[in-house]
Amino acid sequence: MLSALLNQKVITTIHYSREELKEFKGKGRSFRCPHCSGEVNLRIGIKNVPHFAHFSDSDCDIYRQESPRHLHSKQLLYERLSFLYNDVQVEHYINELKQIADLYVKTESQEIAMEIQCSTIPISDLISRTQGYHKRHITPFWILTQEVKHKELLSLSSFQQAFIRYSPQLHYFLLHFLPEKRSFQLFTHLIPTSTSAFICSYPIPIPIDQLTLPLFIPHFAVNHPYRLEKWNQYRTKWIYNKLQYYKAKQDSFLRAVYEEGDTLLYLPLFVGLPVIPHSIHIKNHVVEWQYYIWMDYLKKNLFFTEEEVIRVVNRRIDRGDIELRSLPFIEVDEVIKRNVSGYLDLLEEFNVVERKRCGEYSVSVPWKCPDSFPEFELHQHELISKWKHILKKV
Repeated sequence: MLSALLNQKVITTIHYSREELKEFKGKGRSFRCPHCSGEVNLRIGIKNVPHFAHFSDSDCDIYRQESPRHLHSKQLLYERLSFLYNDVQVEHYINELKQIADLYVKTESQEIAMEIQCSTIPISDLISRTQGYHKRHITPFWILTQEVKHKELLSLSSFQQAFIRYSPQLHYFLLHFLPEKRSFQLFTHLIPTSTSAFICSYPIPIPIDQLTLPLFIPHFAVNHPYRLEKWNQYRTKWIYNKLQYYKAKQDSFLRAVYEEGDTLLYLPLFVGLPVIPHSIHIKNHVVEWQYYIWMDYLKKNLFFTEEEVIRVVNRRIDRGDIELRSLPFIEVDEVIKRNVSGYLDLLEEFNVVERKRCGEYSVSVPWKCPDSFPEFELHQHELISKWKHILKKV
């Protein structure tokens, strides 16, 4: 922590130079935790931000040991926010909530609590703390500083996915703070290719001295949002991984495919289409939930409505076959309807279904799963040019 009590007065390390802090410590003064009143140690190392730490036998239930990354992030963000606002506090304790905001900003019109998250905590804690802030009419602003993996795809743990947000301009995006670079990186237009991997735009750097609340993103930064030219490759890789690492007896989806008499490797290309942008809400791969639509309904009914397909998906959710992703910072209504509607639009472009009057559809291309690889190659050859053309328009 950056603050402690000295003779009942709050001392915050970032307000003093290292020499001044060494002078404090050299006089043998006793520092106390503002919350448990236990003695704390002033640490003034060479690499890390000067800070206070409880001794190992402390049982303080408010403050926990903080990583150097957390302390550094807190210092940098405090410096930036102090430049923007007059009333900025470090480690502000909110008595009604029994929790500490890393940084707290009070303006004439609002109160903002900034939470810097370096360690993994239960997503339920994110939700409850966010709800607590809202009840106190405080706007929470969570900052993710954990390392994220990004090469061709962006890999995120379930906890990191909880920090995904949505805006009409950026669609689904992740804001990630890099204190060592004094910069944020922004990944926009996220589309899942598996449970943990996402296609995204090239990361947009935002230097900390450009941070605003709310965040401002120049329009020129996202000229070419979606990169779907390798979608069929990602789809095929997911199918092969599913066959290699999961056993049909234990995996409900594989068992459903085999019991239906279909072959996962040879599923038609119109099963597993990228539904832009809201498919991120469904944790299952698009091959899974789109296959369930065909298996449960479209294979047996040549005429159908969107509402009937929505009921099919909701039944699978109730049974636990389809799972929704936990995205606590997003409020988007009717995500199942949006995904079903988007999928039917794609099927219509592929001429697989046809939209009739009064909201009814008909199946133009009845279901047929190829029986052999040569038959699948023929199907792929017939559909791939149309596939590429349609995905380019997304």
